Amino acid sequence: MRGIVNFFFLSCSLILLVSSENTGKLPTATIDPSVFALSNDFEVSDVPTTREYTFDITKALASPDGYEREVYTVNNMFPGPVIEANTGDTIIVHVNNHLDKGQSIHWHGMRQKDTPYMDGVPGITQCPIPPGGSYTYNFTISDQSGTYWWHSHYSNAMADGLWGPLIVHSVHEPIQRGRDYDEDRIVFVSDWLHDDSEIIIAALATPAGYRGSPAPPQGDSILINGRGQTNCTATNSSSCYYPAPPEIHVPVNSRVRLRFISATAHPMYRISLDNHPLEIVETDGTAVYGPTVHEMSIAPGERYSAIINTSEGKEGDAFWLRTSVALGCMFGGVPQVGLAVVRYTGNEMTTAEPQSYAWSDLANATALCAGLDQTYTLSPRERESCRVSRASSQSHIFNSQRGAFVNYLGNTFQGYGFNNISYQNKIFDPILSMVQRGDPYESTLVASTTFPDMGAGAIIINNLDGPIDHPYHLHGNEFQVIGRGTGALSLDNLTNIEFSLDNPVRKDTLWIQGGSWAALSITTDNPGVWALHCHIGWHLTEGKLAVVVVQPNAVGQIACPESWTNLCANTDPNSFGPARRSPSPSIQSSKTSAFQRLREVKGNVKRRGAREV
Repeated sequence: MRGIVNFFFLSCSLILLVSSENTGKLPTATIDPSVFALSNDFEVSDVPTTREYTFDITKALASPDGYEREVYTVNNMFPGPVIEANTGDTIIVHVNNHLDKGQSIHWHGMRQKDTPYMDGVPGITQCPIPPGGSYTYNFTISDQSGTYWWHSHYSNAMADGLWGPLIVHSVHEPIQRGRDYDEDRIVFVSDWLHDDSEIIIAALATPAGYRGSPAPPQGDSILINGRGQTNCTATNSSSCYYPAPPEIHVPVNSRVRLRFISATAHPMYRISLDNHPLEIVETDGTAVYGPTVHEMSIAPGERYSAIINTSEGKEGDAFWLRTSVALGCMFGGVPQVGLAVVRYTGNEMTTAEPQSYAWSDLANATALCAGLDQTYTLSPRERESCRVSRASSQSHIFNSQRGAFVNYLGNTFQGYGFNNISYQNKIFDPILSMVQRGDPYESTLVASTTFPDMGAGAIIINNLDGPIDHPYHLHGNEFQVIGRGTGALSLDNLTNIEFSLDNPVRKDTLWIQGGSWAALSITTDNPGVWALHCHIGWHLTEGKLAVVVVQPNAVGQIACPESWTNLCANTDPNSFGPARRSPSPSIQSSKTSAFQRLREVKGNVKRRGAREV
C-alpha cells in the first residue's frame, strides 16, 4: 500500500503520518505533539523496574517549520520518543544506527553512577556506533528525579533532530503531582536550520564562515515541541508553507507543570506566557523555591520547570507562549520570536488563534544575557550545605578561551578551547580506555584535570572569551554554584572570595558571561571520565571540551561490557573525531590495534577481580 495517509486527532494537534513502500524517497517523519503531554496514568513507584526501548536512527524528510529538509529521526519520530521512568529504574536502549556516519546517544544530566561507559561521548567514554552498527545502553537511575533529556553527542547531529525527553519521577520528589500540581507538559524549545549540520560545520572552518559570518548561525526558525514557522520568502522554495503554530492543551482551573527543555544549538531564549506568571520550581533536576516571573531565560542544555495556574479564563480560551532570541549575546542576530498556543481544554474548544497580549515588562531583545540563577535566588527544596570549602586543596581551574590553536598535524587554526588546548578527538581510543590502561591522558589534545580521591572538589571556570557567553555542561555530576564574579579567578585568591556555602543551587548546565567566572563544587564520589564542554553545539565542534577525571584508580577497576569493547573494532586507529579541525574519521571493518588494546584492558580488569557488567 503506497502513499497511504492517516489523519487522526490527538489531544494536542493534528498529526500527519505517512507510510509508504521504499520507492527511493526518504519517508516523512512523524511529528507527534501528543507525546509531550505526560499521562497521569504513569505509576510513580519506589519499586525499581526495567524499561526497555529500541531506537532506530534513520534519515527522513520533515518540514517542521514549513521548509522541507532531511532530518535524523529515532523510530521515524521528530523529536524523538519520551523516556519516562522512576528513580531506581534500569533503562535499556537498543540503538541501531542506520545512518552513513557514526552516532552515539548521551543521557543529559544522568550521573551514570558505576556506568561511565554508558555516558555516550565518542572519544571520551566510547567509540562511535558505526554505520549499520548497534549498541545497547544499559544504566540505572540512582537517586535522581526531575527533567532530563537525551541527544546525539556525535559531532553536532543533535542539530539535525536527534533529541528527546527523559523524565524521572520519584515518590520522594519534593514537588509531587497530585499535591503541588495537577498535570505535566513537556515544552522543548530549539533553533532550527535548513542546512545539514555538517555543511555548517565545514563552512565555519573556512575564512568565509557560514553565510558570510565566522559566528555560529542564529537559526532559520524557532521550534516549540518540533513545530515552528520560517520566513518562506527567504527560502526560495516553492514548496515552503506556513504551518499552524504548535498547541499545548491544558485543563482549566488547574496547576500545570511546564517542563521546559532547551535543545537549541546556539541561542539563549527568553520565554513568557501571556496572562500567566511562571512559578519556577525546578532547574536541571533540582527542585527549588524560585521566583514567580513574567519571563524566564533558558540556555542551551538547561531545563526549568514552571507551574502555571489555568484559572485565567474559561474552556477554549487560548494564550500565546512566546520564545524570543536573546540578542544581547548573539553576534549579528536579528529579532526572532517563536510562538505556540496554550489552549484550555473542554467542550468549548475552538481552533481560533489567541487574542492575548504580551506582558508589558518583558526584557528588551538586546538586554544583557544572564542565567535565571544569576537574576534570582533559586534555593533547593532539599537543603544541602556546600561540599567544599574555599581553601580546598582539590580546586582546579579551566580557562575558557577562543583564538589560535595548533592541531596534531602542526597546523594552526581558529577555534575554542580550555587552558590553551582545543579538543581534538581521538575517536578510536576513548580517554576512558586510557585511564583504565593506566596510560597518560594529559596531553596537547584535550585539557584535563584529575580528582584522585573520594571527597569534594571545586572547579573554577574563567570565561576569557571576551564578549562571548557560554553555557557549560558537566557530565556525570551535578554541581553547586558557590560563586560568580567578573574577571578571572586564580587559586591564589580563592581565600579572598566570599562563596555562597549555605544551600547553593545545584545544576549540571550553567551560563557564564564573557569576562566572568563561576566556582562550582562537586562531590568526587562518581569514578569516571566526564566531559565538561560548551553546550553551543557549534562551539563544541570547534574544540570547546575538557575532561574531568574522578578517581582514576577506581576507574581502572570498572569492567566495561563486551559490546562496548567491540565498538572500537570498526574505528580507524589513525582517525580523529569529526568537526575538530582535523580529518574526518573512517570506519573500517577490520579489527584494529586500538581494539586489541581494549581487549587487553578488559583482560587486565578481569584479572584485578572486577565484576563484568
